[in-house]
Amino acid sequence: MAYLNNMYKKCLLGTAVLVLAGSVFAEPKTTKEPVSVELKTFLISAGTDGKPTSKLVTKVKPNDVIEYRATYTNNTTAKIKNLAATLPIPVETQFLAKSQPENAEASTDGTHFAPMPLKRKESNQMVNVPLKDYRALRWTIAELPAGKSVTVSAQTRVNSEKTSN
Repeated sequence: MAYLNNMYKKCLLGTAVLVLAGSVFAEPKTTKEPVSVELKTFLISAGTDGKPTSKLVTKVKPNDVIEYRATYTNNTTAKIKNLAATLPIPVETQFLAKSQPENAEASTDGTHFAPMPLKRKESNQMVNVPLKDYRALRWTIAELPAGKSVTVSAQTRVNSEKTSN
């Protein structure tokens, strides 16, 4: 799981930096990236009252419902416009429709995004893309003020043993 978290952090940060390339001008040199991304994994389970609870975890097992939360922080002294906040969905998991995040777009390849539910043409008919094929979600953050953060999240179910890294 640590390997997965590191891989997703790099992917998230890379996406944020690409989007920012044209957004921030004349920013003084600092040791921090213009946008930092922190990815956390939470196990979702039913509490004693039957309501969902979340617990920060580093390891998961098959059939666990987990919520990925990516927090994007603006480390500059200027507002950032049109930040593309991307949340990868690991191949070892399946996106859960019940957690369909508001205003998010989805992708099956991490590059091409469209509103949910995703559709594709099969036998001259448009059909919904299975949720198991969703590989990323993306939100466009219209404006992220200087020094502020925004968190995006989605729930998935672990569907294989490939999470022991």
